[in-house]
Amino acid sequence: MTFTVTIAELSISLAAITFFILVIYLIPLIIQLRNTAKAVEEFSQKGKEAMEDINLLVKKLNGPAEDIGGVVKKAAEVGLKAVHLTDIVVNQLKGPVITIASIIAGIEFGLKHFKKKEGDKDVRE
Repeated sequence: MTFTVTIAELSISLAAITFFILVIYLIPLIIQLRNTAKAVEEFSQKGKEAMEDINLLVKKLNGPAEDIGGVVKKAAEVGLKAVHLTDIVVNQLKGPVITIASIIAGIEFGLKHFKKKEGDKDVRE
């Protein structure tokens, strides 16, 4: 009994065997891809839950943050008013204080000068 195979039959059978081996090796890959897809889906769900929690937290913190912003703004306004008031006080008092200090220093110098006796040193020295 002779067994004859043509080149076409041989190439088709080799292609079929190669395809069968490829499928056998791809089955674990497909299973792993499916498991990976499930893990990604679970992770995505956890990420969505975390984002919802963060959004809720941000909404809860937004109100007090706005209140704090208002307090800071008012404190800044008070600080600016205090600086302005200080400038006004300094500018209004600077002239009279300098004048009074000059008068006191002049009177003190004059009193020392008039009390000077012949044996005393010169006050200016």
